[in-house]
Amino acid sequence: MTSVNKQMFLVADSAEAVQAESGQRRLNFAAESERLAKGGSAAHEGQVIAVARSRGGIGATMLAVNLAHQLATIGSTRKSGLARRVALVDLDLQFGMVAGFLDLEPSPALYDMARDGGIPDDTFLDQSLQSTPDGLDVLCAPSAFAPLDALRPDQLRGLIEALQARYDYVVVDLPHALVDWVSPVLAHAGLMYLVTDLSVPSLQQARRLIDAYAEDNLALEIEIVVNHEARPLLPHRHHQEAARALDRELRHWLPDDRRAAKEAADRGLPLGRVARHSSLAKAVGKLAQDRLKKAAAAAHVS
Repeated sequence: MTSVNKQMFLVADSAEAVQAESGQRRLNFAAESERLAKGGSAAHEGQVIAVARSRGGIGATMLAVNLAHQLATIGSTRKSGLARRVALVDLDLQFGMVAGFLDLEPSPALYDMARDGGIPDDTFLDQSLQSTPDGLDVLCAPSAFAPLDALRPDQLRGLIEALQARYDYVVVDLPHALVDWVSPVLAHAGLMYLVTDLSVPSLQQARRLIDAYAEDNLALEIEIVVNHEARPLLPHRHHQEAARALDRELRHWLPDDRRAAKEAADRGLPLGRVARHSSLAKAVGKLAQDRLKKAAAAAHVS
C-alpha cells in the first residue's frame, strides 16, 4: 500500500455530529466522472455494483452478500476454468455486518488504511481479502468504530480501481450515511440496487437518496429492490403510487422469507448453501441472472 504522509487519529464521532455532518455534505460525482472519462479504460475493468438502503435493517447487506455469492457461483465451474471472479466489499465502517453473514473475521484493513493514510494497491488486496469456500473474496468492515469521515476519496478510488483490475464483479455494501468518499465508488459503478420496502417513510427516504445520488451523476443506473414482499400478479394502487413517487419501475422483489434469511444469517452461510430452494434464494438468483444476461448482451454488442 503506497504511503501518504498524513496522520489521522480515529475517535468515534457522536451520533449527533455524524448526522449533522452528513446532512451538510453534498455528494459531487461530476469531477470524478470527468476524471474517469479523461483517464480512459483499463485492459480489464470489472463491473461495480453498489447496494444501498432506504433505512437500516431493510436487508441491503443480505442482498449484497447473496448477490455476490450468486454472481460467483451461477454457471461457474473452477475445474473448467470458467470461474467468475467476484469481490464483496463492506464499506459500513461503524456497523458493517458482512463478516457475520459469511462467518468471517472483521478486518482492520479499512481502519488501518484510514489511520495510515495509504492508497490501496495489489499488496493491500492480498493482505486484506478473505476467501469463502465458494471462491468469493471479501473485504470485511473493521470491528473497531471509526468516524464516517475517516476515509478519503482518493483512497476509495485506489481501492475500487485495484479491485476492478482483478475481478469481474465488485459488489459494494454502502454505508447508510451520505459521505463524500463514496463518490469514486459510485462514479465507477455501473449499477446501484436501492433496497426498500413500500412503507411511506421508507419511500420518502428512498426518494431523497435517489435525488442525492443522481444530482450530479445522471448516468448512474439506480434500480429499486422491494424487500419483504413477493411480486404481485397485478400491481395494486399503492404499488403504482410507489413507482411514480420513485420515478422507477419496481422490477425486483424479494419475498418475505424470514425463516430462510434467519437460518442463513445464524449459520454464517449464503442462502445458496443452506436454503437454495427457498423463495428468497431463488429471487436473489433471478436478480443475479438478470445482471449476467445484461452483461453478456452488452459484451456481445461491443
